[in-house]
Amino acid sequence: MDLRRNLYVAAFVGASLSYIFNVLAFTGTFDVFRWFVFAVIFLGFTYGFEKFIGWQTDSV
Repeated sequence: MDLRRNLYVAAFVGASLSYIFNVLAFTGTFDVFRWFVFAVIFLGFTYGFEKFIGWQTDSV
């Protein structure tokens, strides 16, 4: 679980930094609520895809 947690944290930090820099570059403003929504959706999709891939590889 330690490796998986590290991968989640690394992915979250990378995606958050990318989101923040892109939002600042294109709009010039930063909204914490929109970043929070992005973070929840990003982590939800990441977790969902991990479970989906695990489900596919366990059934073989």
